[in-house]
Amino acid sequence: MLLEQLVEKAKKEPEYDWDSYYKWFFSEQAGQEVTGYTFWECKNCLTVNVLLLPARYGKCRCCSLLHLPSS
Repeated sequence: MLLEQLVEKAKKEPEYDWDSYYKWFFSEQAGQEVTGYTFWECKNCLTVNVLLLPARYGKCRCCSLLHLPSS
């Protein structure tokens, strides 16, 4: 019974549009329109950071290591 309910729930559309929410949230934080975003992990301290596109590089929020996104 529980498995059947989980399968039915997986077929439904999600309640929230997380992509739109994050686009709005990051645009509000940046003070300008953000066209996209990506998450990256710092190789030095393993902190997960966000890169707001069209930025050319990202900077780790913990150790300030620079990150160059691959094209």
